Amino acid sequence: MSTSLQRLLRDRRAELLSEWLANVQPMWESHGPHGVDSHAASVRLPALFDGIFAVLACPPADHFDFDPKGQLALYLRQIVADQARGGGDSTKAVGFILILKRILTRSLIDTLAESTDSAATDLLWLAQVLDRLALFAFESFVEIREDIITQQSLSLLELSTPVLRLWHRILLLPLVGVIDTVRARQITERLLESIARYEARVTILDLTGVPVLDTSVAQHLMKTIDAARLLG
Repeated sequence: MSTSLQRLLRDRRAELLSEWLANVQPMWESHGPHGVDSHAASVRLPALFDGIFAVLACPPADHFDFDPKGQLALYLRQIVADQARGGGDSTKAVGFILILKRILTRSLIDTLAESTDSAATDLLWLAQVLDRLALFAFESFVEIREDIITQQSLSLLELSTPVLRLWHRILLLPLVGVIDTVRARQITERLLESIARYEARVTILDLTGVPVLDTSVAQHLMKTIDAARLLG
């Protein structure tokens, strides 16, 4: 015997999908300077919808055995990645799951007004599945956003320590901004690599763009100069 939730998913799939898409698609159009690929969203959202429905249509259980490496997780992570890379925030990253939860809960309550069989079981199962998916979406968003920030930080760090070849065996290292211990170590590594690569005899260290040098950083730079002398 099918439950109220299973009958709802079977009889009103197209209606529920249409209502959900109408609510979530603006998220792909309203954020970020570059936006999100609307074509990709139009494919991934229905696929995610069907994946969620397939789980909810199963007989309710005490525990939702979610596979973080399964197909449903893949759909969910792709959509969250679009949000993260397109400039969305964590609220929108889980918002489309919570919107689906609201739509299904309201629709299920409406159907339960006519039939109360398995009401508590259906509602608990619905909440358990969608809450777990929302949590996974949030975790994925944070992980992806941290990866993006790390990659951007590394790129900026590379750009902030350029070693320029002025002439044959003459290098220029212009430094701008605050230099901490981590950046000072990178300066040493990049400078020594460049000296060895170009067989430099002279290196000009330009510190005019550095507002403040603390004692530890100054000592590190002096050691860098000593090491450069050994190479060049």
